[in-house]
Amino acid sequence: MKYAFLIHFIALLCLCSFAQNDSTKYSFFVAGHAYGKPGVNNSGFHPPFKDKFNYIQSRTEIKFGVLTGDIVSPFPVAQDWDEIDADIDSLGLPVYFAVGNHDMENRPLFESRYDSTYYHFVYENDLFIVLDPNIDGWNISGNQLDFLKQILASNSENVSNVFVFFHQILWRESNNEFSYILWNSSAGRSESINFWSEVEPLFNNLNNQVIMFAGDLGASWASDVSYDKYDNITLISSGMGEENGENFIVVNVNEDTSIKYDLICLSDTNLNCLGDLTSHQVVSEIINYNQSFLYPNPMENELTASLIGFDNATLFLYDLQGKLVLEKELSNQTEQIIMTNAIPKGFYLAKIIDHQHQLVIKLLKK
Repeated sequence: MKYAFLIHFIALLCLCSFAQNDSTKYSFFVAGHAYGKPGVNNSGFHPPFKDKFNYIQSRTEIKFGVLTGDIVSPFPVAQDWDEIDADIDSLGLPVYFAVGNHDMENRPLFESRYDSTYYHFVYENDLFIVLDPNIDGWNISGNQLDFLKQILASNSENVSNVFVFFHQILWRESNNEFSYILWNSSAGRSESINFWSEVEPLFNNLNNQVIMFAGDLGASWASDVSYDKYDNITLISSGMGEENGENFIVVNVNEDTSIKYDLICLSDTNLNCLGDLTSHQVVSEIINYNQSFLYPNPMENELTASLIGFDNATLFLYDLQGKLVLEKELSNQTEQIIMTNAIPKGFYLAKIIDHQHQLVIKLLKK
């Protein structure tokens, strides 16, 4: 009996360690890969996540949740979404969907039930944007890009924080600072995507703090969680499915608009078993991708190098077999045109190097 009381007391301490304080304005949870373990089709959510519903309900400052994709297992049918809806009803909180690749394996079914896969809302003077990279091979393009630009133009000056949600870890490239993140899958990804060239600059130019969430972690081969912050942008990925390390996040927005995070363990009685979310930070600064890049991509007969911060750099262009097809010294002009008419069509790796910096970009010649 004494030991049972001790276990209960320890569990209670774990719960209280994340309790609301006087400065908290509101909180919300973010959960990725909520269907759980790959290859398992649960009835509704991943059971360890459902086991935390009582905990979520006990924290009255938590006003809603956001699911960052792969909400249901592959090739969903109506029953799968019925089960999710029933679980959400039992939770008793509004829950917003940012769709994953598995959710979109039956896009018509999803859209018939829940309407658009990209949208926005404002809550307590913070802007929330939900995006769908599944529409165009992980690109935010066309009508969705127009939507994003319009929402930011209309709202960014009137709100405090900007929260952005999508499933895929769009900021990770195999050759950038975020390559340390091991995602669940690259399914549906185009050879090159426009996160760094078109999407990130829209946010980096804002005066707001911008917090982006992705949810494609949780498999046994994937990272547990990632947290990185540079300039005004915070990048967070998380997920569930594998017992060791699976998690979700509670975001606490304070009265002064500052933000604190609770990284919640799913498969451990100690909710804090993974430590503080910010302790997982790896990247604190990056090459300024929004100011230094090559365009257009795809290219045709010429390529423009727009470089800021490089000094007497050299451009090396390699084909996918590693053969050097072009080498050009670049002056310190802000923009320079490189003729590419003699280069065959295909994919290339462009490497720009000076004595302090290196920038690698995949290009398509069409």
